[in-house]
Amino acid sequence: MTEFDQYREGYSQQIDNAVAFSGQPQDFFTRAKARYLLDVFATFRSQRKMAPSQSLDVLDIGCGQGLIHPHLRPAQSGIKLTGIDVAGTVIEEARAANPDVHYDVYDGVHLPYPDRSFDVAYAIAVMHHVPPDDWEAFLVEAARIVRPGGLVVIIEHNPVNPLTQKIVKSCPFDQNAVLLRSGRLAKLCRAAGLVDPKRQFIIFTPFDTPFFHKLEASLGWLPLGAQYCMAAHVPS
Repeated sequence: MTEFDQYREGYSQQIDNAVAFSGQPQDFFTRAKARYLLDVFATFRSQRKMAPSQSLDVLDIGCGQGLIHPHLRPAQSGIKLTGIDVAGTVIEEARAANPDVHYDVYDGVHLPYPDRSFDVAYAIAVMHHVPPDDWEAFLVEAARIVRPGGLVVIIEHNPVNPLTQKIVKSCPFDQNAVLLRSGRLAKLCRAAGLVDPKRQFIIFTPFDTPFFHKLEASLGWLPLGAQYCMAAHVPS
């Protein structure tokens, strides 16, 4: 049993408890990340001039229960989504909840896919659970299974934000977490052979309206968001 299998019961409730002071449930934060990813997918499709009928192959590394997957709307957004995690019990739940997503279990080190299998690979709040000595290897493995010109996207907690620090300290399954700053992640991306890492900060307010969605998008440069996103290319 993995560290996360033992938190299977009450996983979502524990996260809701940790973020309760914000006035928003976990799903608020999940939807914010989904909006960012959908923008990334749409921009990628446009830049690659992909036909509307052509699926974008996307891998979610460390997907857990797949809580973000309904918000990514695979059928409507033109993506072929695969999720993978080390926790077999939560993958069972993800499969039951999201029949339009393919799921696998792996050892946390080697992704069971051939080189160049996906257009995009992303990991949300995963790297801070990886031992720091293995951070570069994690990125190298993610890049291995992405096609030339594709993207590796990492979404992480922003340790500069004091409220993020509070949330992490109050989550039982984050007790061993080591947060990494965005500048460190950019250097790790380059060391792993990725190019042109671009950073965007997200989740500045607890408000969930179109006005605040646009406001937050305009503040992506400001290093005060609760989380940040890093998108880097696999060299062509």
